[in-house]
Amino acid sequence: MKKYIVAILLFFTAIIYSQKTDKKNSEYAPVEITKSDGTKMRVLFKRVTLPGLSNFKQIFGGNQNTNVKIEYKTSENGSIEKMNSKDIVSLKFLDKNEDEVRAYERLSIRMFDRNNVLKDTKQVLYMPQVYDGKISIYGEANFICQNISRAPSNRNNFINCEYAYSTFYLKNNDENFAVTPLDIKLFNVKRSYDNFVNAFKAAGKECPEFTKYLEAFRKKMDDKEFEKKIREDAISYRKEVKKKSRELDLSKEERLNYVGEKLFFYEAQFYIGIVKEYEKNCPN
Repeated sequence: MKKYIVAILLFFTAIIYSQKTDKKNSEYAPVEITKSDGTKMRVLFKRVTLPGLSNFKQIFGGNQNTNVKIEYKTSENGSIEKMNSKDIVSLKFLDKNEDEVRAYERLSIRMFDRNNVLKDTKQVLYMPQVYDGKISIYGEANFICQNISRAPSNRNNFINCEYAYSTFYLKNNDENFAVTPLDIKLFNVKRSYDNFVNAFKAAGKECPEFTKYLEAFRKKMDDKEFEKKIREDAISYRKEVKKKSRELDLSKEERLNYVGEKLFFYEAQFYIGIVKEYEKNCPN
C-alpha cells in the first residue's frame, strides 16, 4: 500500500518529541539504523535541535557523505560509541512506542548536464521520504535565515528565518540512485523544464504510456497561461497560509514550522501527482 510519510524537518525544535520530558529522557532519541551490510541496529542518537538549516546535514558532514563519526548509545546508561556515517544506509527515528516517526535514506544523486545526459554528481545525501511508491519521493524544506549574530543574546535565532523553497528527489525502487527534477541554480527556463521532465522519465524507466504523458506535460509547460496559473496559485496559497499562521495562537517558532510544513506539502503534491500518473499507466 502506498503511503504518505511526514517528511518535513521540524526546524528549531527537537527532532523527535515536542513535548517536554525530564532531562534524562530527552537527551537521546531511539533510532533504527540499517547498515551497508544489511544489518539493523536499535540505538539511541543524541537529540538534535536544528538552529538554522537542517543540521541533520551537518551531522553527516554537510551535503556530502564525508567521513564523519556519529555518536550513539546502545542504552540510556550505556557508554558513548561511534559509527562511521558511510556505514549507514538508512535511519528510522522512533517514538516511545517504537513506531516510526521519520525516515531518512542515503541517496546517490544524479543530475542532467547541459547535453541532457544523466551524470553522477558524486554527491550523497541523507533525505527524508515524502512518498513511498514504485517511484519514491524524498525531499526537505529549506529556510533562509538572516545573519543576526549581533542581535541581543536573549533573542532566538529563528526570528529572522523564512521558508524559501523545497528540494525533491526521485528514486525508482529498482535503481540505486536518485535524480532531482529541479536544479535551483539553473536559470535557463527551457533547460529547467527539460530537466524536470527528463528526471521523471529517468525515474519511470521504460514505460511508453508514462513517456507519452510526460511529453504532453512538457508541451503544457510552455503554455503561458498554464505557467501563470501555477505561479498565481502558489502565491495565493502562500499568502493564505501566512495569514492563517498569524490568526493562530502560535509562537514565532511554531508559526515558522506551520508555514514551512504547509508550503512543503503543497509543493510535494505536485510531484506526487505525477508519480501517481506513472503508477496508473505502468502497473508492472
